[in-house]
Formats: sequence, C-alpha cells, structure tokens
Amino acid sequence: MAEAAERRREREGGPVPAAGARYEVLAREILERCRGEGPPNCVARCPLHVDARAYVQLAKEGRFREALQKVREKLPFPGILGYVCAHPCELACKRIDEDEPVRIRDIKRFLAEWEPGEPEHVLDREPERGRSVAVVGAGPAGLLAAHDLCRRGYAVTVYEREDAIGGCLRYRIPEWRLPRRVVERDLSVIEALGIEVRTGVEIGRDVTVEALRRDHDAVLLLIGYAGVRQLADGGPGRTSLGTLEVDPLTCETGIPGVFAGGDAVSGPATVITALALGRRAAESAHRHLAGEDLRADREPPVPPRLLWGLEVSGEERRRRVRTPVMMTPAVPAMTEEDVRTEGERCLDCECGLCVTDCEFLKASCRSPKELARQVLGRLDDPATLKMVYSCNVCSLCEAVCPEGLDTGAMLLEARREMVRRGLGPLPVHKGIVSYFNAGVGKTFTLIRSEPGRSRSRRLFFTGCALPAVAPGHTRTIYEVLRRHYPGTGIMMYCCGAPVELLGMDEEFDRARREILRQAEELGAEELVPACPDCAHTLKEAVPELKVRTVWELLAGVWEPPRLREGATVAVHDSCKARHQLDVCSSVRTLLEAGGAEVEEIEYDGEKARCCGFGGMIYPVDPELSRQVSRRRAEESGRPMITYCAGCRMALAGVGKESLHILDFLLSEDWERAARAKPTGGLARYLNRLRTKWAFKRLKPLGER
Repeated sequence: MAEAAERRREREGGPVPAAGARYEVLAREILERCRGEGPPNCVARCPLHVDARAYVQLAKEGRFREALQKVREKLPFPGILGYVCAHPCELACKRIDEDEPVRIRDIKRFLAEWEPGEPEHVLDREPERGRSVAVVGAGPAGLLAAHDLCRRGYAVTVYEREDAIGGCLRYRIPEWRLPRRVVERDLSVIEALGIEVRTGVEIGRDVTVEALRRDHDAVLLLIGYAGVRQLADGGPGRTSLGTLEVDPLTCETGIPGVFAGGDAVSGPATVITALALGRRAAESAHRHLAGEDLRADREPPVPPRLLWGLEVSGEERRRRVRTPVMMTPAVPAMTEEDVRTEGERCLDCECGLCVTDCEFLKASCRSPKELARQVLGRLDDPATLKMVYSCNVCSLCEAVCPEGLDTGAMLLEARREMVRRGLGPLPVHKGIVSYFNAGVGKTFTLIRSEPGRSRSRRLFFTGCALPAVAPGHTRTIYEVLRRHYPGTGIMMYCCGAPVELLGMDEEFDRARREILRQAEELGAEELVPACPDCAHTLKEAVPELKVRTVWELLAGVWEPPRLREGATVAVHDSCKARHQLDVCSSVRTLLEAGGAEVEEIEYDGEKARCCGFGGMIYPVDPELSRQVSRRRAEESGRPMITYCAGCRMALAGVGKESLHILDFLLSEDWERAARAKPTGGLARYLNRLRTKWAFKRLKPLGER
C-alpha cells in the first residue's frame, strides 16, 4: 500500500487496517450511523419499533385509518398501549430539545378510539408449517408471542390459569386507568386469528413443562412474575432472585425448545417491556423450529445509540416528559384538532440530505446504506464496478451529513480494493491513465529553478489542466508570481489525482515520491499550485512541503488590471476547495480587485458542488457527469468564474457561460471568452508543449 495513502488514512481514521479492509470498515460505519433509513429516535427507543414518525405524520394529515394500520403493522394492541404505554419514545423525541416531546402515545390512543365499527385487525398469515407451539401465560407477553407465531404459520395453543385472557391488563390495572372495553376490543385479535386458548390451566398443577414439551414442538413460558414459584416447584425451569434464568439475547432456558420471557424473566416491568420480551421469545422459537441461527443479527437487549443526538441533559429530558403514573386516571382524550396540531410539532426525523444534494446518490440509491451493502456484497459484480466508479468523490455528502459520513471515501477505498484484485481501473479509464502518464513523462514536464538561479525556495506547480487550456495566461501569472515572490521556480507535473481517484495507489505513490525528490533537489520548501484539486492532493500527498495556492499568495499583493468595472459574476468554488476556505476568499479578493461584483450562490465554500468531472466519472457515466454539470450551471444565471481549468471545461461543455479567473481578469473581451467552447483534446496536448517551450525561453528578470 502506498505510503501517502497510509499517512492519509492514519489522519482520517486512526491506525491503518489490514490491506483490503478499509473499505469494509467505512461501509460498516455507514450501516451503523447513517440516518438515511432511520430509524428516528422514537422508533429506535420503542421496544416494539412501532413506526411512530410515520403514523404521527399520517394523523397530522387526517389519514387516521392509514395511521392506525401503520401502528398495527408492529402492534396489534393500539388501544391498550394508547392508555398504559410508558412511552420511552417520547423521552428520546428530538422535539424535546425545543420544548416538549410530541404526544406520541396519546395520538395512538386517539387513533384506536376513532376507529368506527369492528376493529380492522391485521390477520394475514404465512402458510401453515405443520408445527405447534405452546404459549404459557395469556398476559401481554404471551398474547403478543401467540399473535406473532400464529401469523408466521404455527399452530399456537395458549395456556392460562385464570378464566380469561389479559393477565395484568384485566386483573391488575384498574378500569379507570385502562377501560375494559379497550382491552376487549384489542384482545379480540386472538380469537380472530383462530388461536386456541385453554383457560383455567396452571403449569405445575394441571400440566408440566415436560408434558408440554412432548405435545408441542416448542414451549414459551411467558407467565407473570407471581407464577415463577409454581413453575420452579413443578419442574426444572432455573431461577435466580425470584425470576427465570434465560439467555438475555435469545430467551433460551437451558431446556431445548423451551424459551421464556415477560415478567417471569424481567421481574415486575411495564407492559411495553413485557410485550418486547414476548416478541423476542417468539422470534427465537421461530428460528429454533426453522433451523436458523438464534443469535445472528439479533438486536441486543441494550438499545443501540440514537442516530439523532439530543442536546438537553437526561435530567432535563425527564422533566419535560409527562411521566406516566399508573395509579392515576388517564389523561383526557385528544380531539381531532389536537391530533393535527400535535402532528405539526413533529420534526419528521428523516434525513436523506446527501441524496437530495447529490446526483450520483439520487440515481443510485435511496440512502448510502444501500451502497454500503452493495460494496460489502460482491465487488466483482459489473453493476457494483460501475457504481463504485460513478461517484465524484467530492465530499459534499460529508459536508451535509449530520454524522459527517463520507460515502465517497468508502467508494474510493473500494476502488483501491478493486485495483488490488485486478478489477480496476475499468477499460474505459484507459484515456485517463494515458493522460496521467503524459503528465509525468519527459515530453510534457519541466522542473527548473527560476531562470538565473540554481535553487528555488518555492515552485509554481502548474498541474496539467491550466497549461493545456491557457498557455499564455499560465506564463503571465508565473511572471506576476515571481515579481512578487522572487526565487519562484517551475514544476510542470501531474499531481497524481487522476490515478489516485482511480484507486491506483502504486502509480500515485510514484508520482508523489518524484514530486518530493525533484523539489528537494531544487531546495524547494513550498509548492504553489493554481489548481485547487492539485492543492488538495499535494497537501495530502507531500506533507513534507508547504502548499499554498497562487491565489492565496497574490490576493492583496497583486493588483490586476481594473478592467471589470460593472461586471457581476458568480463563483464556482471547486469541490476540492471545500476545506480550503482561504483559497475561496482569496479568489473573491482578486475578482473585486479587478472591479467585479461577486454574487454568491447557495452551494459555495464548504458546500461547493462538483463541476461534473470529479472522480474521473465521465468515461464511466457521461450522462451522469453532464447531469451534475447542468445542475451546477443552473445555480446562477450569471456567468460563472472558476479557478480550476477542468471545472471550466465541464461547465462550458453543457453550454454554461463560464471562464477561468485568469481569462476573466486578463482577456480583452471576457464575455466572448465566457461563451468559448472547451479546448479540444489534441489542442490541449499542443498547448502544454507551448507552455513548456515558453518557460524554457524565459530569462532572469533583470535581463529582459
């Protein structure tokens, strides 16, 4: 692996991982932290992951039936939870940073009580599997487990020692806190699904766990906390401190095919906690019977970090949340107007900022997580190869992402991995590789001290593009530079960005080492590039040398001809200047010194958009490249000034009036120059030779 790449990765992400692993690390980081597929905090903190964001938004629009069915996708008991849920979702609601959380639970209660007629339970089921499951306990945990397993195609029998189902919902919570009509309405889903219920059956007295194990393919012990003693006396269920001992991830009891959850495991807990344990136990029973891994991809018992960070302290959050008290009557019901008003307070915590701002992401995915999964799948898949090489690698995604995630960095690392495997670069990149080879070959390069000197402290780094499109201006700006900074030499050489962006680390490192060697031979301590892309690359690749752009050195020092009085222009900041804001400022200083007025656009500076040529995507997806260029061009009706020759070619290629800053400041007819077509391929090579010959003919300043 190239030394430059290793140093860069050390700065970006700590220790350098093993070869071929960095792209995987970045992909997994995106999968863990990207908000593009959620979940918002309310969903993340709901033990059942009910999509509160979605149903609150639907309710806000008056789409109450759809909102209620959205609840029922994960929760068959909306009315019950509308009254007695401890609403941990509200404690994590992002709205709490501003004032108070959205009344998520009360909106759910409104939806359940709004529903006219018989409840529209979700009753669809998977095909019958020919396997049976015994669920012991008809409290919240047992009923949700029975519901889930029945809908997955299992024959479920519920055993309950009381005369009716419901457990604490019926026998512990007072009527004035949870109306019986609400309980009856929600629990009617059990009968509607055809689940067999045997009441008046007590485990340990009427039937043993061993007998249930013989009669059924799996057994779920979802009894209440008070039933643990009878269970322990009646068979080998292990207990500790009055609760059953189980694996916290899988709910396994130690007896094959027997799982446990609910208050018997957690101790006295909230209804929502009991439901979540019942669902976890049901999932394990399903995996056991289906022959699947019980532990793979399971959500850990401890909730993961919230994707949407909260600014207020935990103590203040608890103060702002209405603490649920089970021994007081329920709060008054919300009206339809209340629900709509409350829904308006929801911040609708969806992200998608990077997809909105990036043409590549918009065309490729709904969120970067999809690309991360694709990269972690098969890198040799043709679709993946094209996708990986279609990113501009401009880092706008990182700039707009609340988590600071850079999808382009992941894809650049994937390109490196493809090159290591012999999959990249792609055949269509042949022209770019040839262009790079010319940029470091003897024919088109020149490295020399300022004429009349044997050594130079700084070198004007022309790069490839500026000499190719503006040989006369390249020489002019060098003359200006050495007048203000005597002793400035010349380095006509490629910075290596083309091959770096293709993932060709070995070639890039050779270019890096040659730049450093030649600079040291001339005694140079500083490189002075005109191109912001070169500046970005050189700062990363040769940290041994100081790097400042021409524009930074000349701003406030050089007084360009004041020929542009009355002209108003927009500035296209290069995406590589995103982290070089001094460069952006210096360019504007020079434009104003020339008499022009700058009209700022939305995506400038730190949020600068790519011109369309970034990431070497043009040969891979030319239409996407033009689309990116067009979107950038449409940001302003004014002519666009660039300080990257490549950016000017991209914008001019889609018909945008645009020109390089030197053309703007120095041309006799800048408006005509702004309409000029991009320089052709052969002409660019000839112009580079003209620039080289012109530099070779230069004399010391005092001899002219």
